[in-house]
Amino acid sequence: MHNEQEIRKEVLRKVKLPEEEEIKLRSVVDTLLTLAQKEMEKREFEGDAILVGSVAKGTYLRNPDIDIFLRFPKELKKEDLKHLGLEIGKVIIPDGFAKYAEHPYWHGTYLGFEVDIVPCYRITSPDEKMSAVDRTPFHTEYVKRNLKEWQKDEVRLLKAFLKGIGAYGAEAKVQGFSGYLTELLILKYGDFISTLKNVANWRKKVYLHLEGEGEEFRDPVVFIDPVDPHRNAASAVSEEKKSLFIYASQRYLEEPSIKFFFPEKIKPLKREKILKLVEERGTYFYVISFPRPDMVEDNLYPQMRRTLEIFVNILRDFHPVNSLYQVTSSHVHFIIELERDLLPKVKKHCGPPVWHENSKNFLSRWRDGALRGPYIGGY
Repeated sequence: MHNEQEIRKEVLRKVKLPEEEEIKLRSVVDTLLTLAQKEMEKREFEGDAILVGSVAKGTYLRNPDIDIFLRFPKELKKEDLKHLGLEIGKVIIPDGFAKYAEHPYWHGTYLGFEVDIVPCYRITSPDEKMSAVDRTPFHTEYVKRNLKEWQKDEVRLLKAFLKGIGAYGAEAKVQGFSGYLTELLILKYGDFISTLKNVANWRKKVYLHLEGEGEEFRDPVVFIDPVDPHRNAASAVSEEKKSLFIYASQRYLEEPSIKFFFPEKIKPLKREKILKLVEERGTYFYVISFPRPDMVEDNLYPQMRRTLEIFVNILRDFHPVNSLYQVTSSHVHFIIELERDLLPKVKKHCGPPVWHENSKNFLSRWRDGALRGPYIGGY
């Protein structure tokens, strides 16, 4: 399938909820909001329960998560906010469980839908935020106010495209594009194809905004949050995922294919084939494995990346060719490919420039321990 319009129709058919599921979703949302509001009122708080996220904005894909926010008065202590959020969540979804971000929230399944019940503070401006989630209702309202009805499917196409290429999601595991960011991109560029055309021409520095420029950031992609000019809505995007998005956009525009949205599953190689390929490469593979640490994913994956960098740095004299990590349910694995597995007896050890304050210490330290030198030379 190479006709762009045919691809578009087929993708939307696959990612949008069937009508009967749509009706069920709306019914479940109404029920959850009613239950949550009753629980808030029982506790005599001047707060409310609201729907946020992609379901509220009408930009969700199949199997959507329902995000219910419980807004409490600013005067409430943070510890009480955390406690009440979990308490109300447990009443609504008794078999759910607590999950943790900046503060705990309740997660569970209600009539087949994944649900997050999140406590936050009710504020009148993002400048008043007391936690990161406090600005989320403003994100929802901004998109609902500015996104045209026909653009909702454009967002769905962009989300499905990013999901297909492995760049959808702002969590630490992915380091990609959040749902909110995809909505901002459609608001910026107009539609799915126009977004790809613009992304295909992105370069090293990407600085975008809708409501005027904001602060300077050093992230690979900068999109000033229209409800908070002090925040980069694209801060989670890594250089790798930015580059992947650029390349995939270029390729899709050259030759559209539904495989960008729904890639074929990669068949794992057999052990014999892997061993043969390793032998043919003539390099050396080392695997470091240990039990998976007991920590949330948003903390685990940054630790994995830092640990891999440390391993590669330690082994730099062996000339690392490739390196990667893998996380399973029980273990973490680091795989490093080296050009060589033995070091030569002689190594050139370069010191600091002569004008550096440590140059004398370097010369003094290595004066008697070097095969040749120390000497002054160019690099």
